[in-house]
Amino acid sequence: MSFRSFLNKKKRRVDDIISILLIIILVYISFYATLLAIMTLGVYCLTVLFIYAIYRAQKGIFDKDLKLLHRILNIIFGIVFICSSGYVLIYMFTRPNIPPSFFVYFLSIPMFLVGLAGFLKGLMVNVYSPLFRYLNVLIGAVTVFFTVIATFFAEVNVIFHLITLSTTMALNIILRSALYLSEYGLKLNSFRNFRLVWYIMDSIPMPQQENQTES
Repeated sequence: MSFRSFLNKKKRRVDDIISILLIIILVYISFYATLLAIMTLGVYCLTVLFIYAIYRAQKGIFDKDLKLLHRILNIIFGIVFICSSGYVLIYMFTRPNIPPSFFVYFLSIPMFLVGLAGFLKGLMVNVYSPLFRYLNVLIGAVTVFFTVIATFFAEVNVIFHLITLSTTMALNIILRSALYLSEYGLKLNSFRNFRLVWYIMDSIPMPQQENQTES
């Protein structure tokens, strides 16, 4: 087994741990809070659709390599699903039987998994930059702490929990991106490098890797 295969195995192990925890959390919620479980699945699916629709719309607007018909279809698809998913999300959140604490739960559940993933990857996978490994371990632990506090005390001071969770989410996005880029000797100092994070997360071979292989 090569060194990179060993590291990829460690990465997959972390992903497997997070996936199992996600299933356990969803099963637990479905048994003890049916409305929250239904809302959670709906909100997450619609949020993913909303983000994907934005991606398709901007692709249709800015990607000049696409044919005109494909660009128009991307723009139409993006606008239609941005409006429809956004409308349904607003409708769901404005129902009178939805307590404010649900906003905390919707944010704390994924942030708990994101923080734990950052903590485990910084701790277990030693291919990344030591600095960003330590920072991800630190911020990951802080994120897990705040998400646990927010989950158990969601009914108390909702605004405070939303602020702390939003702040830790922003820190996790920045530090996780820097962590992934550090494996390839890159820094998070340009939008182009930030876009490369998606290639890394999807395990798509990056242009630099292909060039090194050919040489």
